[in-house]
Amino acid sequence: MSEDPGLPTEPEPTGRSRYEDYDLTIPVASSRVRRRTPTLVVAAVVLGVSGVLPLLTVVLFDVSNAAAIALSVLGLLELVACSLVAILHPLGRPFGIALGCVGLVLGLMTARTTPANGLVTMALNGFVIYALASSGPSFRRG
Repeated sequence: MSEDPGLPTEPEPTGRSRYEDYDLTIPVASSRVRRRTPTLVVAAVVLGVSGVLPLLTVVLFDVSNAAAIALSVLGLLELVACSLVAILHPLGRPFGIALGCVGLVLGLMTARTTPANGLVTMALNGFVIYALASSGPSFRRG
């Protein structure tokens, strides 16, 4: 008597009840980490605004050549960091943290002449550093 390969075969006896083979647990949806957290969105917005303000300063006010070049470069770098953070590119995280550190130093220098502006600058750049430092898994590919 030949066995038909399409017919199911009897399971091998294992010494356990056949009910022990059933998994009766309720499947739980996998809790994936949200990629673009609200903290990262706010950090990208802060970087974007921080990039637009120096460019507006160059365009709207009479700034000397060296200061205009420095402000333009800083504004463009912050806009690039904003876009990299917004699309969660892995390079955006260290680039944004570095620009946040530059912003902290600039805020510290500004706080000597205008304390309110310097403290706000330091607080916003500190938030950017915190947001990017604590959101490492969001920047991983996979």
